[in-house]
Amino acid sequence: MSLESPTKDVDIQAQHSTGNTTLNGVHRIIPQRGRLVVLRTKAEVEDSGLQTIPAYMIDIPQNSASEVLKAADALLRQQDKEPINLQHLRRIVKTEHLSLQLRRDTFRPRSSKSELIDFKPASVSTTALDDADKSRNSSAEDNQPFLHLLISSTTSIPFSTLYTFLASLFPAQIPDIQTIPVPRYPPTSSLQAQEWSDRYWPTVYKKHNPFGPQPSTIAKAEADMASRVGHWMSLALKAGNQAEKTGMGLSVGAVVVEKGKPVALAGDGRWVGQKFGRPDGDEGTGNPMAHTVMRAIGIVARKRRDLIAQQSASAGGEAGQKGLKDTERRNGVHFLDKPNTDLEREVYEGDFIEAGGYLCLAMEIYVTHEPCVMCSMAILHSRFGRAVFGQRMSKTGGMCADADNEHPPYDGDVEGNGMRRGLGYGLFWRQELNWRFLAWQWEDEDRGAYGKLREETHPHAADHYHLRMHRARSVILTDEELVEIRAAQRTFEGAYIRTALGQFSFALVILKIFTSEFYSIGALFAIYGSGILFTSLLRRQQGNKQFFSEIGEDGLNQKKFRTSGNVVVVLTALSVAAYACLLGLTLSLGG
Repeated sequence: MSLESPTKDVDIQAQHSTGNTTLNGVHRIIPQRGRLVVLRTKAEVEDSGLQTIPAYMIDIPQNSASEVLKAADALLRQQDKEPINLQHLRRIVKTEHLSLQLRRDTFRPRSSKSELIDFKPASVSTTALDDADKSRNSSAEDNQPFLHLLISSTTSIPFSTLYTFLASLFPAQIPDIQTIPVPRYPPTSSLQAQEWSDRYWPTVYKKHNPFGPQPSTIAKAEADMASRVGHWMSLALKAGNQAEKTGMGLSVGAVVVEKGKPVALAGDGRWVGQKFGRPDGDEGTGNPMAHTVMRAIGIVARKRRDLIAQQSASAGGEAGQKGLKDTERRNGVHFLDKPNTDLEREVYEGDFIEAGGYLCLAMEIYVTHEPCVMCSMAILHSRFGRAVFGQRMSKTGGMCADADNEHPPYDGDVEGNGMRRGLGYGLFWRQELNWRFLAWQWEDEDRGAYGKLREETHPHAADHYHLRMHRARSVILTDEELVEIRAAQRTFEGAYIRTALGQFSFALVILKIFTSEFYSIGALFAIYGSGILFTSLLRRQQGNKQFFSEIGEDGLNQKKFRTSGNVVVVLTALSVAAYACLLGLTLSLGG
């Protein structure tokens, strides 16, 4: 299920003002345009392949169908074990509603449709039996329609029990008991129900999802969020950009929202106070407790503590304030639960949080990138109600349960099952966990808005090099920037060619005007010009590949660039050699 986000701008300032508090930086955010795509649960992915079970089916006259159905249900209730629930399947079906396969292969033709009229169901009323007897000799008798009754799964009633039951209902002649395959679980969409009906047995879609959140719940949540998702994702993106620009961490941001108002804003802070992972230090992963989601949850907790402290201070209490200061001294550096940037402080100082709340119950969290497994579990344990992320992270993300088909598979299956297309945990909705929440991926119209983050355990040193504020391994250039850079490349190529032509001109003048003792110098200029011309061709050939897209080591499609350092080295070596030879030839002339 997906929902388009409205494109019209909303009066952010009006919605984010309470009392005298106004978030000036927040309301200046330009909302993104895109759509919400609900995530499939782990159970939906695992059970997406149709599971069928064998079931009993008999055909009976129309006038006996309802009574036989009641008797069969009573028999089911008498069994020792709980019968398999088949409420998603129609129990009584006309022949024209059966699947083509059942009509063609399952039912044998009858010589006379009146032969089952002789069945005398014990549970049928006397009036119905009398009516059947009266119509036995009528001409309409042979044209009485037959219906097909689905009794139960074969595991719910033993065959011998069913046979005895039918013999008591139809002492004259027992109907044929046929075994057919039927869908085991209810369909998750009307389209799936129609497909199963065409292939197996008439199936009903009751707008119920046995493997995840109900469609009505998702639709209600999306309608509630639609007008604001683009704004919150833009705000999270800005927080991530500030975190990267200030050197705090990666370009990942998150915003926590309660009842349509921002409660906390956090950018990644894994490199704050850390040696590892910094551009001037060794490579590493930094502080895991300062991941974006962990910081956002910590800031919410700090905001609640501050609210309690304010209430305690207003009531004249000092013990609570002292305890908070002790906790701050112990945890402030590791958990980084204080706002660090101006935008984070602006949201933190807003009074948009309810007193007496429990954890992050019923709150929403919007993240630029899919949270890792640790952060996904932190969202779950914090009791969030909804989560939205932008860029999927195939190697580290803990939210998605299905395969990532947008990127090639990668090697890394610790269980030895070959190539992988994602971790497939689907932690937002697992039956074995004690909390579940709704989750979506936000597909913005500018698919490159969040950039591509490397997902190796140890980031590469080249990730710290920048070109126009872009990381070298994930540079994203606009068409205008590409045109500008291409024009600069052509200028350099022209300069090389002009220099080569100048050297050829010197060589020609020397060879035509000067005496033979200068021919070696003329030849040197000709060779030097040829070398520069060759270097210009090499520069042009590499310039065509300087900016390109390729599948990186992390399996993601990346726009990359390479410098022309090798061309500079070749040209420098050529020039040094040429001028050394020129100096030697000149000295030999003087001798």
